[in-house]
Amino acid sequence: MSVDRATNGTVVHPAVVRLAEGTAVLRRIVADRPGLVAEALLGGATPEQVAEALGLDLIELRAVVSRWATRARHDGQLTPQAYTDLLNVVFGPAG
Repeated sequence: MSVDRATNGTVVHPAVVRLAEGTAVLRRIVADRPGLVAEALLGGATPEQVAEALGLDLIELRAVVSRWATRARHDGQLTPQAYTDLLNVVFGPAG
């Protein structure tokens, strides 16, 4: 077992180190999800495929994509056209 030290020099239990590493990985995964979902849907994946990959049903996927897309559009991460296209893929074209 290796010995890790915190920035203040105290010994940190290896399990605590692994927990911290796992938490960092999970945060990256969660942060990447909105962009990967948009990329997949705009790239031709079906909403059903994406929902299954996320462990969601279609209603849940629609809710999260609506929330993520609105935030991404507001933050300038989606163009108005990409925003509209993404929602059309998930909800079907309006009209």
